[in-house]
Amino acid sequence: MQGGNSSVYFSDSQDTDKALATEIDYRSSVGALTFLVYDICISMDDEINFVWPKPWTRTKFLYLFIRYVPLFVQISILAIGSRELTPALHFTPHDCFIWQVYQGVATVLIFTAVDYVLILRVYALYNNNRTIRRLVLVAFALELCGMGVGLGLSLPGIQFDAICVVTSISDALLIYAGSALIFQTFLFTLTVFKFVKAVREGWGDAPLLGLVMRDGTWAFFLLFAVISSNLYGLKNNTFANVLYAWLLSTFSFAGYHVLLNLDRLSDVPLGTSQSTTNDSPYQFTTRIITDREQANSERELAASHELAIFSGPSGSGTSG
Repeated sequence: MQGGNSSVYFSDSQDTDKALATEIDYRSSVGALTFLVYDICISMDDEINFVWPKPWTRTKFLYLFIRYVPLFVQISILAIGSRELTPALHFTPHDCFIWQVYQGVATVLIFTAVDYVLILRVYALYNNNRTIRRLVLVAFALELCGMGVGLGLSLPGIQFDAICVVTSISDALLIYAGSALIFQTFLFTLTVFKFVKAVREGWGDAPLLGLVMRDGTWAFFLLFAVISSNLYGLKNNTFANVLYAWLLSTFSFAGYHVLLNLDRLSDVPLGTSQSTTNDSPYQFTTRIITDREQANSERELAASHELAIFSGPSGSGTSG
């Protein structure tokens, strides 16, 4: 009799813990969405001034994708994991699985877009060096392969409850997260190496170089921290989904703020050097071009949305 009462007690306790975890997961998602909406609102002036007037380019598309697709994804997934909303939608286990596939694919696309922006910054730092370009592209391809394999292996092992809340995830997700962490570390290492070299050579005070280093540092630690925190779900499956929405919000935040910060710096007259030293082997202009196409005139360049240009050594001109 006592054993039966104990069993009921533990069952009730587990149900209470599960209900609490579900509530925390959902509130965390709402909090991440609120943060992103708030930041979009307070940075809208910069978007209107720097992005809207520009012609459609690859970089403008990237900016809008990074800024608004994570917002759409987070709004759409509010339909799942809610103890009030989800039961009324009568999701089947297959429907829950489709939702997880949707979230996984969306995350890969958002990661890819943000990584591409960070890659372009490294290209600019190294003056579009062919060796660096190939090395980064290989590392990027390996990251995408690792994320794809990790996602493919982990999805079949994900388990859900009646309202599509994740209750168990596969350790294969380590491959997914580990690939992103390794690639972020690789890009940050390249950025730090170039910055240290610039300081030693006496041209590390260029504002554009400082901006790239500053944004690269906070973006790296922010993204590294949120990816690592999501791995907590592997240790505590009850909270497997608690930081997923924050993953989307922080990647979106980092990606579009990197672009906006560079646009602010580029909003000066063309031809003005940003370098304050005569010893720099590179001439830093006020624009960074992230599209491979070169502007045919100063008028086209002034109308472009692009990042900055690091001119080649000793007046060799711009590189694409």
